[in-house]
Amino acid sequence: MASNRPYQTYAEYLRHPEFLRIRTAVMLRSGGKCEVCGKRPPTEVHHRQYPPWGTFDTEDNLLAVCHQCHCEKHGKVN
Repeated sequence: MASNRPYQTYAEYLRHPEFLRIRTAVMLRSGGKCEVCGKRPPTEVHHRQYPPWGTFDTEDNLLAVCHQCHCEKHGKVN
């Protein structure tokens, strides 16, 4: 059964041009500093809340973060 959703998997979502556009805008917004610690350059984006499946984030739902802060946000060891 074909789906009318723009992506089928989370990996496809992360590669989708719309997500990449939003991610780029968030990284530019950060001015080259992690939006959590302000010390390191951001390398990833963190979802404040995951969007409903089949939709996309908004810029205000994402934070540009360094790897260390992203791990801390998720309770993981760096």
